[in-house]
Amino acid sequence: MLVDDQHPCDYHLASRCVRGAWLCGRDKRSGKDYSHRRRWLTERLLMLARCFAVEIYAYAIMSNHFHIVVHYDPNACLAWSDDEVANRWIEAFPPRPRPRQDRDVAKAEARTTLLGDPARLDRARRTLGSLSHFMKHLKQPIARRANAEDGCDGHFFEQRFYSGALLSEQAVLAAMAYVDLNPVRARLARRIEQCRDASVRDRLREDSAAALAAYLQPLASGLKPNAATRLDVTLAEYLDLLRDMTAAQAAPSPQPADRVARWIARAASLRKRQRAYGTFQSLQEWTEKRGFQMRETPLPA
Repeated sequence: MLVDDQHPCDYHLASRCVRGAWLCGRDKRSGKDYSHRRRWLTERLLMLARCFAVEIYAYAIMSNHFHIVVHYDPNACLAWSDDEVANRWIEAFPPRPRPRQDRDVAKAEARTTLLGDPARLDRARRTLGSLSHFMKHLKQPIARRANAEDGCDGHFFEQRFYSGALLSEQAVLAAMAYVDLNPVRARLARRIEQCRDASVRDRLREDSAAALAAYLQPLASGLKPNAATRLDVTLAEYLDLLRDMTAAQAAPSPQPADRVARWIARAASLRKRQRAYGTFQSLQEWTEKRGFQMRETPLPA
């Protein structure tokens, strides 16, 4: 795992269950259906993203693992006011009301207490500005609920998560396509319209002409809106690319168009689980800045 705690960057993240546990879907050994857990993870992912210093661009919830494509800015939390930190913290970790206490009253009391404790407020700021803490607080409640449902204890997810830096727009789009097409590769869907627990389902709901013509935006964001366009591709272009890749992989002959073949190769390179992905120049700059040896393979041109 490698996350830059000094500079904004995009990442492909993945986390897997331990002990052969099934996060979602039907366990072939026990016959139990855990499909309802997908909603647990999706709802918490999008909720936390609005509180932490991240933006969610893609996700896929699979049977025993999940993928996310995020933009992370470790410096964003430094610009938040104390009030904003307190509001984000209370939304991410709402207090449990006392008996007969109104939930809003409990939140107001917790907010006042937090604002009155500078040391605790600083810890909250650093937590909300950490990608590692984002993943920790995403997984821990899911693990507790799953263990309670299974009648056991211990780790449910691997403690560490995979993180691959995405150093170019090509790398980000390749990672998004790789993640969104996970259900197709797993033969859970034949078309992107059948993908139930991936971000492409959310993208497909944005079917207005204005939404299709707009550049891709995050599905959930805890960062300030940026006037600059981060991804120079429209929603319509992205959905067409996913459809072309799906069709080409379902029927490998005749050979797909060069453009589609290149994107298939770029997405396939994500399986290598490298520390970083990008052009040769971006990889060279990234490794030199961190004092690493350049062993990563550049994305296919």
